[in-house]
Amino acid sequence: MLAIDVKDLRKQFSVQKNREGLSGALKDLFKREYNEVTAVKDISFQIPQGEICGYIGENGAGKSTTIKMLTGILVPTSGELKVNGYVPFKDREKFVNGIGVVFGQRSQLWWDIGVIESFQLLRKVYRVSEADFRKRLNELVERLQLGELLNRPVRKLSLGQRMRCELVASLLHNPSILFLDEPTIGLDIVVKTEIRDFLLQMNKEQGTTILLTTHDLQDIEALCSRVIMLDDGRIIYDGGLDDLKNRWSKGREIQFQFAGHTQLAKLRELTASLDVSWTMENEVTAKMWLPHTVNVSDALASVVGGVEIRDIKIIETNTDDIVRSIYSSGSASTPKETTVS
Repeated sequence: MLAIDVKDLRKQFSVQKNREGLSGALKDLFKREYNEVTAVKDISFQIPQGEICGYIGENGAGKSTTIKMLTGILVPTSGELKVNGYVPFKDREKFVNGIGVVFGQRSQLWWDIGVIESFQLLRKVYRVSEADFRKRLNELVERLQLGELLNRPVRKLSLGQRMRCELVASLLHNPSILFLDEPTIGLDIVVKTEIRDFLLQMNKEQGTTILLTTHDLQDIEALCSRVIMLDDGRIIYDGGLDDLKNRWSKGREIQFQFAGHTQLAKLRELTASLDVSWTMENEVTAKMWLPHTVNVSDALASVVGGVEIRDIKIIETNTDDIVRSIYSSGSASTPKETTVS
């Protein structure tokens, strides 16, 4: 069974149009005008059980609107969607027992009471037995190292501590699907790494399906094998992260530091059979650019035998640059041609 099945999903909002000036404000009091804004435009995708999928896009692309429809917060204007076999906004009571949700900028914990008291309240909301709750809580507290935080009021937690508690709160009822909306926003690299490792381990051991929306593409690289990319309410890419990199990457650079003075002509001669280009940084440092059609090991082998090398550094186009290029072009299907001098 599919964890998430979406077909021709659309969401429109009526937004009040404010007229200018005092006369316009007076007119708005008696007769309001509205514009129709379409946030999500007939998107379709399927996510099988056990997959970690990244759902990315610029601000206003429709990511959060999609998540709110998938979690039953918003009702679609048209289209079909099922999550765990349920229609979220219709089968709400049965549906919520199978999902967990973490919104990075909104808390599901009560601000002025102890963390453990929030967990107890959530146990009652989800109707989890005391025995199952204790077993699950002990496992999560140990994994995320929350033992010292359980009796603190939520307002006295750091952002990293609170986000770990938010994760526990979303998982107390052992959901099969976890929706994460900016779960690492504002966190330092240590806490981010801890959360990523925890999510990977949970997915591996329990087969939890995860749909992740984030602006931090390092989260996507660390967790996701598949990416759905949204632009202006439409899906412009749905596929593997590696395929996206191969299609859009401008290639790789290998930086060499040689043991002594090396001539550019000599380097070009060594790699004459490969589709690469060279630039000299100084007498002992040079960079070789190579497209993805050239194997890195072949490129290195052609140089290693001809000159004495002191150090090597491989530089790849990062995911941030790739995604930025895609959004600037408006399509993920036709990369711009790259020329190298």
